[in-house]
Amino acid sequence: MRKKITAIFMGILLMILFISFTGLYMVFHTLYIQEEVQTLENMIDLVSIAPRETDTFSKFLEESDIRLSVIAEDGTVLSDTYAHETENHLQRKEVQLALEKGSGSQTRYSATTHMNFLYVAKYMPKDHCIIRLAMPLEGLNESVSHTLPIFIFIFAFSCGLAYICIRHFSRILLEPIHQISVKVRNRQDEPIQLDDYDCPELQEITSSIEEMDRKINSQIHDLENDKQMKQLFFSNASHELKTPLTSIQGYAELLKQDELTEAMRADCIDRILLESRRMTRLIQDILMISRLESNEHNGPAIVEMQDVVQSIVKSLTPLANEKQLTITTMLKPVRVYAYKPYMEELVSNLVHNAVLYNVPRGTIHIHLSAKEENMHLTVVDTGIGIAEDEQEKVFQRFYRADTNTKKGTGLGLSIVKHIALFYDGEVRIRSVLGKGTTLSVTIPIVYN
Repeated sequence: MRKKITAIFMGILLMILFISFTGLYMVFHTLYIQEEVQTLENMIDLVSIAPRETDTFSKFLEESDIRLSVIAEDGTVLSDTYAHETENHLQRKEVQLALEKGSGSQTRYSATTHMNFLYVAKYMPKDHCIIRLAMPLEGLNESVSHTLPIFIFIFAFSCGLAYICIRHFSRILLEPIHQISVKVRNRQDEPIQLDDYDCPELQEITSSIEEMDRKINSQIHDLENDKQMKQLFFSNASHELKTPLTSIQGYAELLKQDELTEAMRADCIDRILLESRRMTRLIQDILMISRLESNEHNGPAIVEMQDVVQSIVKSLTPLANEKQLTITTMLKPVRVYAYKPYMEELVSNLVHNAVLYNVPRGTIHIHLSAKEENMHLTVVDTGIGIAEDEQEKVFQRFYRADTNTKKGTGLGLSIVKHIALFYDGEVRIRSVLGKGTTLSVTIPIVYN
């Protein structure tokens, strides 16, 4: 991996260096041409005023290796120091530029001298002619040939230095990543613990990996707990359903016997009805928990909690009268935005538990109010109470503080807690064994 990354960076750097040196050569070539053009233009100004017939002038041109051409406005070559020109020069670019703009230049190969020349032409209005100087570009080639070894040396030195630096920095950058990869790959059951690094970006990566690992571990732990809870739930549900089914089956078999009296038959029928009602309520509670866990509801609406409490109290009054219980209420108007069946189930389980586990001639007090945008519902009973070490366990599914009782399904308070958590609320319990229990539910009041 390190070699591959080094090769990629080296290739990119070589391309950059090649482009840079090529661009430098182009700049050097352009500046050289511009300088020579300016020199030849200045020389044309001197030529225009110098006596061209003197030996001094001819010797100067010969020593300078400069070709002089005088061209008429129609392109006819009037004189040329290299050869007798017969070809019309009107189509030459430097001549056209001189006629249009006063001066012009062009670099091209000369068929006459078989050399590359820099041509510079300038129009002379007084003489109605164009003076053109041409200089061979051998000087440029010589300059390039002298400087090219230096360029090559600098290029090679830069490549070597770049290779060393890239290898060094790739090792510095990739070694921590390799260490992180090894630790992640060899991770066991323990959370990943990565080293601290001075590089902020690398430290951010390690922190993100550790945070992601913690979340994954938490999710795995939650999934395992959920799996265990579901297995325990199904096991308990099967056991709880098996009990009434066994009773129903037993009493049904008794009914088949001919020697039973009418009283015994009536007792069997009553017990079958009792167990079937218990099984029906158990199934309803199981389905309720399933809907809550799957976030299933048909749609929230404004619920008048005062009416819900009054309706539940009225439906449970006959059961309370059997135990000569007194139910008192202090209800203030409270409206919540929720699924009404869930609110009815919550109140029903709270009040039903207070009735079932109360003592004869006991009391139940229900208080409903709103404070700081929260609904507060409190149910206080004078029942058998719950031991302190069992108070949190009563919210578990199928848990009964009194193991000898068959009252309820063991799911009532679990449903209450599920509903409260479903609406981001909470449930609190205070109880004294033999004196009674207080259950308080707080749910945010949310309007659509």
